[in-house]
Amino acid sequence: HHLLIDVEKLPDLDKPIPADDHHVHFGKGQTEALIELSPGAHTLQLLLGDFSHIPHDTAITSEKITIKVVE
Repeated sequence: HHLLIDVEKLPDLDKPIPADDHHVHFGKGQTEALIELSPGAHTLQLLLGDFSHIPHDTAITSEKITIKVVE
């Protein structure tokens, strides 16, 4: 699974999901992670991909949520 952070739209669903500060890969079955975010509003969304990080033909995503980080 992949965590999308502050991404306005889904990445190209025909290509591997990028690996950067906005697209965090969890390929080892992690159930938790520590993500450091600056104070303010942030969006989070999950996107499932295959072993090559390519999203499924019908994208499987969570709802996008907005969180507020405080100091």
